[in-house]
Amino acid sequence: MDQCRVLDLGIITAGAATSAVLADLGAEVIKIESPSYKDPFRIWSGETFPGEHPDLPPFFRMTNRGKLNAGIDLKHPKGRDVFLRLVARSDVVVENFSRGVMERLGLDFATLKRANPNIILASISSQGEYGPDARYVSFGSTLEAMAGLAALTGYEGGAPVVSGIALNYPDQVVAMFAAGMIATAWHARGNGAGGVHLDMSQRELTSFLCGEAFLAAATPTRRGNAQPGIPVQDCYRADDGQWVAVTIRAEQLGALKGLAGDDAAPALAAWVAGRTAPEAAADLKAHGIDAAQVLDGRGVLAQRGVAWTRALQQGKDSDMVKGFLFTDDARPMTPSRPAAHCGADTREVLHRVGGYSQADIDALIASAAVASHDQDAPATGTIGVEVVAAQ
Repeated sequence: MDQCRVLDLGIITAGAATSAVLADLGAEVIKIESPSYKDPFRIWSGETFPGEHPDLPPFFRMTNRGKLNAGIDLKHPKGRDVFLRLVARSDVVVENFSRGVMERLGLDFATLKRANPNIILASISSQGEYGPDARYVSFGSTLEAMAGLAALTGYEGGAPVVSGIALNYPDQVVAMFAAGMIATAWHARGNGAGGVHLDMSQRELTSFLCGEAFLAAATPTRRGNAQPGIPVQDCYRADDGQWVAVTIRAEQLGALKGLAGDDAAPALAAWVAGRTAPEAAADLKAHGIDAAQVLDGRGVLAQRGVAWTRALQQGKDSDMVKGFLFTDDARPMTPSRPAAHCGADTREVLHRVGGYSQADIDALIASAAVASHDQDAPATGTIGVEVVAAQ
């Protein structure tokens, strides 16, 4: 089967991370980015580090490595025509705009299918294509609330806890499910199934992932780390200010009493407080008790090559980026290319994929329908006034 070609309209996490997984799987991914409306992740972190280009902050690099980048203004009539010409020569379009944006751009599924009857359009959104909340713009935190997950997180009697905008759990997990769904549709298309519009609701996915709690006999409530049948399960602060996570099953209480005394949890808290976190975790594990030091990002990175090898990888630009969900030991996966500036590969994409001559491309650039980034020039694009919100 020929290499799958993906046109990535994804922004922020959900859409962009989905196409990044597809790139890991071997697809040729072309990120389509308007010079007048760049991916908001280019300015998301609000800060840059020494030697870091302001147009390529960490959040953007993480979800956009492995992709070509073509600068095409989809609001420009000629830009729209260029995109549809690329659609005719591609397999998949990924988007996670607000519902209605693709229609306003004149790029709904019916239009894409006229350009390519076998096109697969993967639409990732907060609430799905239809229903009373389809036009409701939201991010991961509000999705966790609407999907029922926030009702399960936090401590008893306390407020719900959401994963926050820096993580956005629903955005992260949808990328894995969406990539699998797209790969399945592409395989089915190869067997004659034809094009399809995939509708992926992050809200429904989040409800699915915690659905068993909704069906429990008792109404699920926030319990923090408490769990029926587990007498001790919590995090305890050690003498060095670090934390240790401990889970003790009923049959392990004897080991705990021999180590910290009879009064289970309070005694354990005092016992851990008298030791450093590594010492406490090691002693607990030596006594057959499940325990682990709570690692922050720096602690996790220090375990690279010891406890893990694939979660993060060093890219071709020597920068650390997200690694891989899976790999083949016989053919180790490596990031194929670093994240690119907006329009860095416009000329290549339009010539090789679109079949445009260099003279045609020059004319399109002159009309402002497309943009080609000059790597030696400073980044100039800004987020447009008309914001097209994610999901």
